[in-house]
Amino acid sequence: MKEIINKTMDRSDLLTDEAEPIIQAINNLIKTLYSKNLYMTSWYGTLPKSKQIKFNRAGLKNLIEIIMRKKKNEKEVGMNNRGPDYIPLPDSADDGRIPWYLYWEIFWVLTNGPKIKKNMRVLDAGGTASLFTCFLASLGAEVHSIDINEKLVLNGNKIAKTMGWSMFSYPMNMENLDFKDEYFYNAYSICVFEHLNYEIKQSALSEISRCLKPNGVLSITFDYRNPAPAIAGFGPDTSKKNQLTTEEDIKRNFLSNKYFELLGNQNFYDNGKSYLVHPKFDNTPYTFGAIFLKKKS
Repeated sequence: MKEIINKTMDRSDLLTDEAEPIIQAINNLIKTLYSKNLYMTSWYGTLPKSKQIKFNRAGLKNLIEIIMRKKKNEKEVGMNNRGPDYIPLPDSADDGRIPWYLYWEIFWVLTNGPKIKKNMRVLDAGGTASLFTCFLASLGAEVHSIDINEKLVLNGNKIAKTMGWSMFSYPMNMENLDFKDEYFYNAYSICVFEHLNYEIKQSALSEISRCLKPNGVLSITFDYRNPAPAIAGFGPDTSKKNQLTTEEDIKRNFLSNKYFELLGNQNFYDNGKSYLVHPKFDNTPYTFGAIFLKKKS
């Protein structure tokens, strides 16, 4: 385990020998899914609007080019959130829908959190049909994912059936998990908690803790320094209560309860780098962060 694991995102983490095989595996997974006419959600949690395109004899490269081709005047969702100096990863399989930020989340969480073992039962809270969920399943984990969007649940189950994965998707609220106590070895939530208000965060943490086995770990990524995170049921929120802009905010939102404690460095490390902007709030820069929470005894 690295000395500093609870920290903000850094693109240089992906430019390492350690990250190279994971990046390659992610690219291969995206291409495999597309070749089977399957689609994980974009980094905005959306599915393609256009009708699905059948694989043809022109080959996988031609298929991806067709999928990537934009309609006239159509702009990829989330493009205006990328900072002015955004640089795609070389040979990225679909940078339009999956920017390098998601590669970092997958790499950082899986190399610094618990190691994935075949048939390990894990929870993905709020990431149904996402690239992260699919990647966990592709590693042989038994993945149970929840989402309030039933369209994503149907899509997740379709992907699992076609790929032969142990990936199960449910329409479920994070505040009321319909799982037995101590059912999961570990849990994950990728860029979801910043969209929950403070009270729902605490209820969700309580429920996830209940469902984790002793010493289970909850790995979380989130928007950090976002001036107005989009809170579910409310919209962009600038209130202090729901901000994640300082170490004190992280402690208040994730550690002011009896359920979890930080695994690894106890002081969240902010490297000061910002890779995203909020276009509706003067292009204020922000970034992603990651923390690892161990269930208290």
